[in-house]
Amino acid sequence: MISYIKWKIIDLDFNYVVILTASGLGYELGINEQIYSKLALEEETELFVFHHKTENSESLFWFSEILEKKLFIELIKISWVWWKVAMQILSLWVEKLVRAAKTEDNKTIESIKWVWKKMAEKIILELKDKDLWFEVLAKNQNTQKQIFLEESLLSSIKSTLTNMWYNPKDVENILQNLPENLTDVWEIIPYAIKHLS
Repeated sequence: MISYIKWKIIDLDFNYVVILTASGLGYELGINEQIYSKLALEEETELFVFHHKTENSESLFWFSEILEKKLFIELIKISWVWWKVAMQILSLWVEKLVRAAKTEDNKTIESIKWVWKKMAEKIILELKDKDLWFEVLAKNQNTQKQIFLEESLLSSIKSTLTNMWYNPKDVENILQNLPENLTDVWEIIPYAIKHLS
Protein backbone atom coordinates (compact mmCIF):
# COMPACT_ATOMS: atom_id res chain seq x y z
CA MET A 1 0.00 0.00 0.00
CA ILE A 2 1.57 3.30 -1.10
CA SER A 3 1.17 6.15 1.40
CA TYR A 4 4.08 8.59 0.90
CA ILE A 5 6.39 9.52 -1.99
CA LYS A 6 9.20 12.01 -2.57
CA TRP A 7 9.31 12.81 -6.26
CA LYS A 8 9.88 15.00 -9.29
CA ILE A 9 7.08 16.16 -11.61
CA ILE A 10 7.28 14.97 -15.22
CA ASP A 11 3.72 15.86 -16.34
CA LEU A 12 1.10 18.12 -14.76
CA ASP A 13 -2.57 18.74 -15.58
CA PHE A 14 -5.56 20.19 -13.67
CA ASN A 15 -6.79 16.69 -12.71
CA TYR A 16 -3.61 14.65 -12.45
CA VAL A 17 0.16 14.76 -12.00
CA VAL A 18 2.72 12.24 -13.24
CA ILE A 19 5.73 11.94 -10.97
CA LEU A 20 9.09 10.19 -11.17
CA THR A 21 10.55 8.73 -7.98
CA ALA A 22 14.24 8.39 -7.13
CA SER A 23 14.00 4.67 -7.89
CA GLY A 24 12.88 5.44 -11.45
CA LEU A 25 9.21 4.48 -11.03
CA GLY A 26 6.59 6.81 -12.45
CA TYR A 27 3.12 7.27 -10.93
CA GLU A 28 0.00 9.12 -11.99
CA LEU A 29 -1.93 10.71 -9.11
CA GLY A 30 -5.32 12.44 -9.02
CA ILE A 31 -5.28 16.07 -7.83
CA ASN A 32 -7.61 19.07 -7.68
CA GLU A 33 -7.11 22.59 -9.02
CA GLN A 34 -5.91 23.94 -5.68
CA ILE A 35 -3.15 21.34 -5.59
CA TYR A 36 -2.38 22.02 -9.26
CA SER A 37 -1.69 25.68 -8.45
CA LYS A 38 0.79 24.64 -5.74
CA LEU A 39 2.53 22.07 -7.91
CA ALA A 40 2.88 24.45 -10.85
CA LEU A 41 5.49 26.33 -8.79
CA GLU A 42 7.48 23.31 -7.55
CA GLU A 43 9.66 20.83 -9.39
CA GLU A 44 10.30 18.57 -6.43
CA THR A 45 8.38 18.18 -3.18
CA GLU A 46 6.96 15.76 -0.63
CA LEU A 47 3.41 14.45 -0.69
CA PHE A 48 0.95 12.21 1.06
CA VAL A 49 -0.76 9.61 -1.05
CA PHE A 50 -3.96 7.65 -0.70
CA HIS A 51 -3.92 4.34 -2.56
CA HIS A 52 -7.57 3.65 -3.43
CA LYS A 53 -8.37 0.06 -4.41
CA THR A 54 -11.67 -1.26 -5.70
CA GLU A 55 -12.66 -4.50 -7.42
CA ASN A 56 -12.19 -2.88 -10.83
CA SER A 57 -9.39 -0.34 -10.38
CA GLU A 58 -6.52 1.14 -8.40
CA SER A 59 -5.95 4.90 -8.12
CA LEU A 60 -3.50 7.17 -6.33
CA PHE A 61 -4.38 10.62 -4.95
CA TRP A 62 -2.07 13.44 -3.90
CA PHE A 63 -2.43 15.55 -0.73
CA SER A 64 -0.30 18.40 0.52
CA GLU A 65 -0.83 17.44 4.17
CA ILE A 66 -1.92 14.41 6.16
CA LEU A 67 -5.14 16.10 7.30
CA GLU A 68 -6.31 16.52 3.70
CA LYS A 69 -5.70 12.83 3.15
CA LYS A 70 -7.75 11.90 6.25
CA LEU A 71 -10.60 14.15 5.17
CA PHE A 72 -10.57 12.62 1.69
CA ILE A 73 -10.90 9.14 3.21
CA GLU A 74 -13.85 10.32 5.34
CA LEU A 75 -15.52 11.97 2.35
CA ILE A 76 -15.40 8.94 0.05
CA LYS A 77 -17.10 6.85 2.75
CA ILE A 78 -20.21 9.00 2.28
CA SER A 79 -22.82 7.76 -0.18
CA TRP A 80 -22.89 9.70 -3.48
CA VAL A 81 -19.39 11.13 -2.85
CA TRP A 82 -16.99 9.53 -5.31
CA TRP A 83 -13.33 10.47 -5.54
CA LYS A 84 -13.72 13.32 -8.06
CA VAL A 85 -16.34 15.00 -5.88
CA ALA A 86 -14.17 14.52 -2.77
CA MET A 87 -11.21 16.17 -4.52
CA GLN A 88 -13.44 19.09 -5.53
CA ILE A 89 -14.68 19.46 -1.96
CA LEU A 90 -11.10 19.58 -0.69
CA SER A 91 -10.39 22.45 -3.07
CA LEU A 92 -12.29 24.59 -0.51
CA TRP A 93 -9.26 24.27 1.78
CA VAL A 94 -9.50 22.34 5.01
CA GLU A 95 -10.39 25.35 7.21
CA LYS A 96 -13.26 26.46 4.97
CA LEU A 97 -14.62 22.92 4.79
CA VAL A 98 -14.46 22.64 8.60
CA ARG A 99 -16.30 25.94 9.01
CA ALA A 100 -19.00 24.92 6.54
CA ALA A 101 -19.60 21.59 8.29
CA LYS A 102 -19.52 22.95 11.84
CA THR A 103 -21.90 25.82 11.05
CA GLU A 104 -24.08 23.66 8.75
CA ASP A 105 -23.40 26.02 5.85
CA ASN A 106 -25.09 24.13 3.01
CA LYS A 107 -24.61 26.94 0.49
CA THR A 108 -20.82 26.79 0.64
CA ILE A 109 -20.79 23.03 0.07
CA GLU A 110 -23.51 23.23 -2.60
CA SER A 111 -21.36 25.74 -4.50
CA ILE A 112 -18.89 22.94 -5.31
CA LYS A 113 -19.08 21.35 -8.74
CA TRP A 114 -21.12 18.08 -8.77
CA VAL A 115 -22.57 18.68 -5.27
CA TRP A 116 -26.35 19.09 -5.01
CA LYS A 117 -28.54 20.01 -2.02
CA LYS A 118 -29.18 16.50 -0.64
CA MET A 119 -25.52 15.56 -1.03
CA ALA A 120 -24.43 18.73 0.84
CA GLU A 121 -26.83 17.88 3.68
CA LYS A 122 -25.46 14.32 3.84
CA ILE A 123 -21.84 15.56 3.89
CA ILE A 124 -22.59 17.97 6.76
CA LEU A 125 -24.51 15.30 8.70
CA GLU A 126 -21.68 12.77 8.36
CA LEU A 127 -18.77 15.14 9.05
CA LYS A 128 -19.85 17.78 11.52
CA ASP A 129 -19.28 15.65 14.65
CA LYS A 130 -16.19 13.72 13.58
CA ASP A 131 -13.25 13.74 16.03
CA LEU A 132 -11.08 14.43 13.02
CA TRP A 133 -12.24 18.06 13.10
CA PHE A 134 -10.38 18.68 16.36
CA GLU A 135 -7.18 17.48 14.72
CA VAL A 136 -7.84 19.81 11.79
CA LEU A 137 -8.54 22.75 14.06
CA ALA A 138 -5.48 22.17 16.23
CA LYS A 139 -3.16 23.11 13.38
CA ASN A 140 -4.44 26.66 13.25
CA GLN A 141 -5.35 28.22 16.58
CA ASN A 142 -6.28 31.55 15.00
CA THR A 143 -9.01 30.00 12.85
CA GLN A 144 -10.18 27.66 15.61
CA LYS A 145 -12.23 30.31 17.40
CA GLN A 146 -13.63 31.59 14.11
CA ILE A 147 -14.86 28.06 13.31
CA PHE A 148 -16.35 27.09 16.66
CA LEU A 149 -17.98 30.46 17.24
CA GLU A 150 -20.44 31.38 14.54
CA GLU A 151 -19.55 34.57 12.73
CA SER A 152 -22.78 36.23 13.90
CA LEU A 153 -21.76 35.59 17.53
CA LEU A 154 -18.27 37.04 16.99
CA SER A 155 -19.82 40.04 15.27
CA SER A 156 -22.17 40.55 18.20
CA ILE A 157 -19.32 40.36 20.72
CA LYS A 158 -17.25 42.85 18.65
CA SER A 159 -20.20 45.20 18.47
CA THR A 160 -20.81 45.00 22.23
CA LEU A 161 -17.19 45.74 23.05
CA THR A 162 -16.82 48.60 20.56
CA ASN A 163 -20.06 50.13 21.92
CA MET A 164 -18.31 50.13 25.29
CA TRP A 165 -15.69 52.42 23.65
CA TYR A 166 -12.94 49.83 23.31
CA ASN A 167 -10.65 50.22 20.30
CA PRO A 168 -11.98 48.02 17.40
CA LYS A 169 -8.45 46.87 16.43
CA ASP A 170 -7.68 45.82 20.01
CA VAL A 171 -11.02 43.99 20.22
CA GLU A 172 -10.28 42.14 16.96
CA ASN A 173 -6.85 41.13 18.25
CA ILE A 174 -8.26 39.78 21.54
CA LEU A 175 -10.99 37.77 19.77
CA GLN A 176 -8.52 36.20 17.35
CA ASN A 177 -6.33 34.98 20.22
CA LEU A 178 -8.86 33.66 22.72
CA PRO A 179 -7.83 30.70 24.90
CA GLU A 180 -9.19 27.37 23.63
CA ASN A 181 -11.38 26.79 26.70
CA LEU A 182 -13.46 29.96 26.12
CA THR A 183 -16.45 29.21 23.89
CA ASP A 184 -19.36 30.88 25.69
CA VAL A 185 -20.26 34.56 25.25
CA TRP A 186 -20.52 35.03 29.04
CA GLU A 187 -16.92 33.87 29.40
CA ILE A 188 -15.53 35.70 26.37
CA ILE A 189 -16.80 39.21 27.14
CA PRO A 190 -15.39 39.36 30.72
CA TYR A 191 -12.09 37.91 29.47
CA ALA A 192 -11.90 40.53 26.71
CA ILE A 193 -12.77 43.41 29.05
CA LYS A 194 -10.09 42.29 31.52
CA HIS A 195 -7.43 42.26 28.76
CA LEU A 196 -8.63 45.47 27.12
CA SER A 197 -8.68 47.51 30.33
